[in-house]
Amino acid sequence: MNTLSLLNFGAVEITFTVIGALALIALILLFVIVPMKEYFTALFAKAHISMAKLTSLKNCKIAPMSLVEAYILAKRSDINLKVEEIESVLIAKGNAKDMICAMKLAKEANINLPFSLASALEIKTKNSLEVVRQAVESYNETISEIKAVTKDNIELVIDVNLILKILIPKYLFGLSVNKIKAFITEKVIKKVPTLLKEEIMSHPEILITDIDLTNASQNTAYSLENIMIANISIGKNFQMDLEIKKAEKERIFAQMQADRMKTVEEMKELRTRTKTEENKASLLEAEAQVPIAISQAIKEGRFSVMDYYKLMNLQADTALRRSIMNTDEKKDSDDDDFDIFDDGDDE
Repeated sequence: MNTLSLLNFGAVEITFTVIGALALIALILLFVIVPMKEYFTALFAKAHISMAKLTSLKNCKIAPMSLVEAYILAKRSDINLKVEEIESVLIAKGNAKDMICAMKLAKEANINLPFSLASALEIKTKNSLEVVRQAVESYNETISEIKAVTKDNIELVIDVNLILKILIPKYLFGLSVNKIKAFITEKVIKKVPTLLKEEIMSHPEILITDIDLTNASQNTAYSLENIMIANISIGKNFQMDLEIKKAEKERIFAQMQADRMKTVEEMKELRTRTKTEENKASLLEAEAQVPIAISQAIKEGRFSVMDYYKLMNLQADTALRRSIMNTDEKKDSDDDDFDIFDDGDDE
């Protein structure tokens, strides 16, 4: 009997030991597989999330704590969201916490932002909080370097500041801010050529007084609150450029006229030289005919040999007289030069 009793006691002990070991293994596996820290964090914050949901997120390589923090924030912000809704944003690679902050900010500003729109903003922009902030608070956009030419042909470079607010209901489907920029740029470019530079520089706001803010932001995802001229600088002076080009054209034309006149004078000189050479040639030809004529006259008896010698003597005498006259003129010239130098020495 005692032996049987010991056997029975040993079997019960073994059974409980095995059960305890299995329970311990199960508990260890539970802590390894299930994110218990996140589970108890949500539980103590009165934002219960099932272990299965947290384990599912962990298996999807999404940090379970991001779901826990977002769900706790929604509870504390009095925003009625389901765990599955927050989970869908996380699965779409959105920031659920930022989305809930955006919904809280919109609620405080009395802007209707349901979960469907908030999640769409977060998934599309990955920055829903900043979008809502720009819908609550206005922000600046700048149109830089609008270039236009004034009535007096001076180029101006203009910077314009736009004060905008985002219209959340239209943000996903409305036109971008580039449409507003294009509208303002067109208006400024059309306005500048109707005014003088001094008018614009003294009253810059004259460029934007006629712009309708509502019309400028029509069909866009923005509300245009205000427009301001940020800066005006002077670019090219087209009037001066025109004058410089005109002066350059006149200089080129005058140079062409001078070259033409020079060419005309050279042509006249060439013609004169040609005429002189022709006259010399004619004279030489005529002089060449003289001996022939004299010889012919002597043969015909109209001119004697004595007459020929008298003519030769006359030519020789004339040449001698010319030589003497040239010598005297040269001597007088040399004397004058010498006198000039003498005067200089005396001085």
